[in-house]
Amino acid sequence: MKPLIHRSHTLAVYFVFAILLLLVLFFVIFYSFKILGFTPLQIVLITFLSLIGANINIPVATIRSKEPIVLIKSYTFFGIEFYVPFYSYENVTVAVNVGGALIPVLASAYLFLLHLNMWFPILISVIISTLFIHSIAKPVKGLGIVTPFFIPPIFAALLGIFLGGKMAPVVAYIAGTMGSLIGADLLNLNKIDKLGASLVSIGGAGIFDGVFLTGLVAALLTI
Repeated sequence: MKPLIHRSHTLAVYFVFAILLLLVLFFVIFYSFKILGFTPLQIVLITFLSLIGANINIPVATIRSKEPIVLIKSYTFFGIEFYVPFYSYENVTVAVNVGGALIPVLASAYLFLLHLNMWFPILISVIISTLFIHSIAKPVKGLGIVTPFFIPPIFAALLGIFLGGKMAPVVAYIAGTMGSLIGADLLNLNKIDKLGASLVSIGGAGIFDGVFLTGLVAALLTI
């Protein structure tokens, strides 16, 4: 019975850790949007739409894969289901995730229009952030384009502090969001056919994706 008790304790620890992680995540989301000037109602609406939109991928292009894609087929034999992996050269579907990419872009556009007097530092910050994030983004077969999690938001926060003045959170958020989207994803579209994945979704991890979180964490780091 001891292994069972130990296992139950381990599961309880994992459960508590997951709850704490979610609480920290929602704190970052709420407080970051708050310092950006969004109202509590807008924050709740954005968060809700982001969570719902995390499950929605909008196909925008189809590319022929140059790498074999691992697919799984199921077969039933005498009532027993077997899963058999096989390789196939198929088309790669490029999609945009609503919650992880589209909503952050709309939020950036809203903030940009709200602070048009800051258009020049915002533009410079986005360009610098894009070039920097593109330089550290790496393609990973079967997964997508990845970047170190903490480096982009820290870099975007520094851009916001040095170029944004009192509007540092806004500049940092737009620089982090658009820099991640353009630098990591759009400028690496030419590598998608070599990833060996049947679906590549920009912002596909929803609120856990780099495009969504980089801007928020960057804004939070400027205070």
